Amino acid sequence: MNYKKINWSRLEIYKEIPKDYLDTDKFNHFLSKKKIIFRKDNLPRFAFNHNIKIAKTTREGSGGSVPTIYKVPTKSKLQEIKKTMSLNNNNALGKENVEKKEKKILEIFDNAENKKESKSSIANKVTEVLGIPCNRKLVRRVLSEKRSSRLNKLL
Repeated sequence: MNYKKINWSRLEIYKEIPKDYLDTDKFNHFLSKKKIIFRKDNLPRFAFNHNIKIAKTTREGSGGSVPTIYKVPTKSKLQEIKKTMSLNNNNALGKENVEKKEKKILEIFDNAENKKESKSSIANKVTEVLGIPCNRKLVRRVLSEKRSSRLNKLL
């Protein structure tokens, strides 16, 4: 992934928070209600990487950093973010999907007849059932860890 830096000096500055923007805490709560979970300290990077508009507001007093506000994404944008996150195993949603895939792999393997399934065919069935990409390497790892004594059952 090509990481770009946020150019903080070019962000718009508002005196008051516009109607379609949320401050950091409210935006984090909004995303967690939509089951999009990430580290709170990565919110600016998360927003930037998912093309969510970021702006600043004027702060009260002279201490601290300038408050950041985030434009509320559309429903289609939220679905796109969830899909992107589900394909990456380094976040909560991706880890949840890996657990689902592992359970489905074991279920398909246990229900298969002798010499009828291969690692690739199991991976294809998991992809078809869950709608999440699965490959034979994951199948190999799961079966080696959990069903190593019965691997002769495969094609």
